[in-house]
Amino acid sequence: MARIGLLRPPRLGASLRSRRNPAPKNAGFTLLELLAVIGIVVILLVLLTAVISRLPGAGDRARCTSNLKALYVGLDSHLQDRGSWPQEPMFTIEQDNERGEWWIKQLQPYDVSESAWQCPAILRLGKIQKDGTSPKIHYSPTPFDKKPETPHKWPTQPWLIEIASVHGHGPLIIFTDGSVRDFDNVMAEAAK
Repeated sequence: MARIGLLRPPRLGASLRSRRNPAPKNAGFTLLELLAVIGIVVILLVLLTAVISRLPGAGDRARCTSNLKALYVGLDSHLQDRGSWPQEPMFTIEQDNERGEWWIKQLQPYDVSESAWQCPAILRLGKIQKDGTSPKIHYSPTPFDKKPETPHKWPTQPWLIEIASVHGHGPLIIFTDGSVRDFDNVMAEAAK
């Protein structure tokens, strides 16, 4: 039996190849090419730095929103279970941490941890009170009377307001329906 071979194109010799594509004498970059690459790298670094600097803020805002929603669920459960909003005793400004402890204890039976009362941005920035202490809670509950329908009576009535503006558009607020919005956006909507 005869072997049938595959047809191959003829090979070009090394001498023929070297004449058609001679190797460049200087294989380096020109100054213009080098400057263009450096410029692109610098622009990318600036953009990357801007994005990375915003990541902690976006994460803090998401965590803060999650905390407010957990507190909302705890307050709503308290309202349904006991038939009234927690009736806060009178605290002076100097007793702010005692007030925080009181609110934490009110929602502990509804699986709301102490950490849910604290905004990560406020913790990271180290916001302190006039007396040099850190506040126990970072969200201020709205006082309501004992009527069970009162907290749900007005849709624009906030349930909790963040104690500081650390997310860029004013303090975060959670409303009767469980929505979380920035103070600045709420004020802009009210002005329309």
